Amino acid sequence: MQSLLDYSMNECPWYYFDSSYKTLLGGCLIVFGVFGVLLNGWLFATFLHSHLLIFRSHVLVLNLCSASLGRNLIRFPFAASSAIAKRWLYGTASCQLFAFLNQFLGVFQMTALFTLVLERYMLARQKRREKLVYVRYYWILIAVSWMNAVLFATPPLFGFGIYSCDATGTVCTFLWPSSADGGRHLGYAVPYTIVCGVIPVVGIFYYMGKANRLERIYYRTSELREEKHLTKCIHALSVITLALWIPAAILAGSQWFPLLLYGYQPHVSPVLAVIAPISSEAATCVPVFCYLSGDDRIRAALLGRMRKQYALLPPQRAARYRRD
Repeated sequence: MQSLLDYSMNECPWYYFDSSYKTLLGGCLIVFGVFGVLLNGWLFATFLHSHLLIFRSHVLVLNLCSASLGRNLIRFPFAASSAIAKRWLYGTASCQLFAFLNQFLGVFQMTALFTLVLERYMLARQKRREKLVYVRYYWILIAVSWMNAVLFATPPLFGFGIYSCDATGTVCTFLWPSSADGGRHLGYAVPYTIVCGVIPVVGIFYYMGKANRLERIYYRTSELREEKHLTKCIHALSVITLALWIPAAILAGSQWFPLLLYGYQPHVSPVLAVIAPISSEAATCVPVFCYLSGDDRIRAALLGRMRKQYALLPPQRAARYRRD
């Protein structure tokens, strides 16, 4: 198992940057982290108490909520406090654990997003055939999310890939290998990039287009129009979330390609190094805002579950939700 100290001298270019950037990073992570915990905790609690969230699709919404909430709870308390202190505060073993959990929840979040979009397509295709998506498929999608996250977070703990100092020099993360690092590191990094990055992103946009086409043709009844609203909401949150992950992707690419092609560690832009983790943290807040603005049922559950107040809905729709 590699340690943070093994690579700190060569892999922490931020040690030469103005420490005020780290203070700014820590402050922003606290703001977005606390905000994300409150929003995702609110949604998670709503799933436990509200009788409105009864669609099978809501199980996958809860799956993504769990990934976002877990990332909020794990990342911001440790990363923000270390950024403000200008160094990792919790020891080498804890840094490895932090990197593992951060990698696990990041892959989990991406896979959960992909399964949501895929389920929207599967449901539209089955509606065309006047069939339902079996419950077992939902549990299979959830199991795949967890298994994929475990599969791609564990190998660096055993020497296939490295968890070491990140660009800020304050936390542990996956360290992109160079061409000289050997087959074990590259053998993990290449499949990780393809399976956890390229395939989900391409699949999300592909199945978004297929689902939209099928829904325009076959979704005519009031219940199916409600499913169509949920689809639009999920597609919107997918696009916004992926957009907020772009700085992190650029940061990873700007580090990996020079390492892979030329064998040297590039100087990291302080602006990019600040924006990437902040935007990734902000991405965890996006689903709740999209549900509030785009889905009547989830908005009613979030805003009216305590007293069953559904004044934000049209009267006919509110009456359909009310339990006598």
